[in-house]
Amino acid sequence: MDDFGELIDGSKPIEVELDAYVIAESHRVWKASAGKTHRFYKAVRDAHTVFPDVRGLDGLEGAPSTWRDEDLLPLIAADRWERELASRERGNKPQSAEGIGAQDRGVLTFLKRLWHEAAKGDLVVVPAEGYRENVLIGEFLTEAGDIRRVEAKDGEFTGGFYGRPVAWRIGLPKLLLDEDLIAALHTRAAVFTLGETEKESVYRLAYSNFVYKGRFVAEFRTTKNRFTAEDHAVLATWLNAFDVLRDSIERGETRPESFAELGLEKLPDERAAELKIDIQSPGEVFVRSVSPFALSLMALFALSACDSKQVGDNRVTVRLKHVGGHDNAIEKAVEEDVNAIKAALGEARIEQQANLARRARGDAYVSTRATLKFEGKGSK
Repeated sequence: MDDFGELIDGSKPIEVELDAYVIAESHRVWKASAGKTHRFYKAVRDAHTVFPDVRGLDGLEGAPSTWRDEDLLPLIAADRWERELASRERGNKPQSAEGIGAQDRGVLTFLKRLWHEAAKGDLVVVPAEGYRENVLIGEFLTEAGDIRRVEAKDGEFTGGFYGRPVAWRIGLPKLLLDEDLIAALHTRAAVFTLGETEKESVYRLAYSNFVYKGRFVAEFRTTKNRFTAEDHAVLATWLNAFDVLRDSIERGETRPESFAELGLEKLPDERAAELKIDIQSPGEVFVRSVSPFALSLMALFALSACDSKQVGDNRVTVRLKHVGGHDNAIEKAVEEDVNAIKAALGEARIEQQANLARRARGDAYVSTRATLKFEGKGSK
């Protein structure tokens, strides 16, 4: 977080480490069910392992990564038939026949996608029953084909199930998800990849700040219980001033010398960055841009904790995190953008914007996930 306390002075180059993720274009987000009627939800959650609802695999020899389709299909069919017979004994109508069928081949496909296709670093969303239990979002920890055994109970059966280990990034009630993502999670298929629209929703929940396919997203948060008109005005002025300055740099135009006046300048909607302010408790300010601007704002907010002359005199370096690859070009683009903006500000406006940012941080409890670091002085 960016609770920097007292003003930081120094003469060393400034490094800003953003808790923001560069996501590779090949990165995928999966939906995986925790069994029919979510019966294995708690087992999946507590074991940190996503596994398909297939019993009886303990009898297979060798490592799971070596199991062939012809080894798995008879066991999948036998498990399905055993459940079918149990269902008929409870008075339900027949749903399938004995022997290997299309349903079993479908289960095999889901199993193979989860075991052998989902890559290390891919995200997985595990739905929950109802709207109040937490939907889980996790990140696959191992390479495709690295399969773990966990023990779970299904009625009277207790035995081994085989899946992929995950680290849970977040869990939240379904009622907090957007409609498109909820609709995708209601799809009956047990394992599949989400589409582009749903992926961005998941990235916001899992990472908050990220870059994906040229879309830069940043989040500022407030924990203030009563966010006043003054708080709103301070934050909105700071954000709009930088948006106007960004536009003036791109267009080669001159803008007012006062940062506060910049914040009151009008910018046509088609040239403005996308901004969404949702002030509740806690509240969030969501910024999205098609340039590095959104992530640059995170760094600039953090720099308000530094002496203005130091910011003006020293180059700022930026560090990002990476998912599914390592693209230094994005990191360099954000870094160049931050340095171009602070150069355009000049020392006087650097101090003016810093004063507004400090008010937002101190009075409105606004924060963003950025850490300042100084050579030889550690981090702050």
